[in-house]
Amino acid sequence: MRRAIVLLKNSPVLWPVAIVSVLVPFILPNRYYQDIAVLTLLWAGMSSSWNLYSGFCKRVCIGHAAFFGLGAYTSTLLYLNYGLSPWIGMLAGGVVAAVAALIIGVPTLRLKGTFFVLSTIAFAKILEVFITNARELTHGPHGLFISYQPGFANMIFADKTSYAILAWAYMICVIIICAVVARSKLGYALVAVGENQEAAENLGVDSTKTMLTAFVMSSVLTAFGGTIFAQYIGFIEPAPLMGLMNSVYFILYAIAGGMGTVFGPMIGAFILCPLSLLLRGNLTISGLHGFVLGLVLILILLYRPDGILPQINMFIAYLKRRRNAS
Repeated sequence: MRRAIVLLKNSPVLWPVAIVSVLVPFILPNRYYQDIAVLTLLWAGMSSSWNLYSGFCKRVCIGHAAFFGLGAYTSTLLYLNYGLSPWIGMLAGGVVAAVAALIIGVPTLRLKGTFFVLSTIAFAKILEVFITNARELTHGPHGLFISYQPGFANMIFADKTSYAILAWAYMICVIIICAVVARSKLGYALVAVGENQEAAENLGVDSTKTMLTAFVMSSVLTAFGGTIFAQYIGFIEPAPLMGLMNSVYFILYAIAGGMGTVFGPMIGAFILCPLSLLLRGNLTISGLHGFVLGLVLILILLYRPDGILPQINMFIAYLKRRRNAS
């Protein structure tokens, strides 16, 4: 309880924004905009999951779509083949993602720079190819359809607002975990490793254990998001789900909002995800939405390379100074 109060005091503006965001889907005019709200909340949570490892210790992973896909496929296969509730399948997907993170993390987390980045891309691609070719298990490139049977046990709802509440709860849980980790021994160790791994090890930080712990936590939380996404969309296939573009979205939202901060990925997703979806739905020229979104990201990186969140914090500090002065 005391830690929760401290977290609220440290972010008196952003926590209310995160909490009040659950009301947005209820005031939107139609299902199209509610769909955008659901995906925005979900991507805010998944980008925060990516940030838990890569943001805090500044080691970019471009393979998180693999864990996203593992969560989606594990829960979906258990649901379709054995009738197991996706709520349980989500936990099973987290276990599978944790095992996969250990398998890939133990040999690759010792790598640095480009070598680590390439290894994460290779892992995601290998897993995508495996799922595509395992036709008897996953139906390969044809994908898997989830039958529409609304019910809480099936994690299938007839209205968008129920999905919005679920996506919001997922986002809030991930942000709370990130906030607690950021102010824990693990969080300080991650930041130290990110700043200077050799110096951190000289001070007694077990860099391999620290990075592996955060990597597994990040992977498990991402897999949970994959289950929610699968049940919401109702159809999954390997290429779009585990392709490089989904991995890029994890990174872009976090970097645009403020990589390595608790609320940065949330802010980045709240701005860029609706922008991307609205541009895709309203621009008639194919691919133009990608050009416009890329231009916005370039402008953010050129003029605010540390992300949008630090600028918001500076503005809040400025308002506090003015209030105290008056």
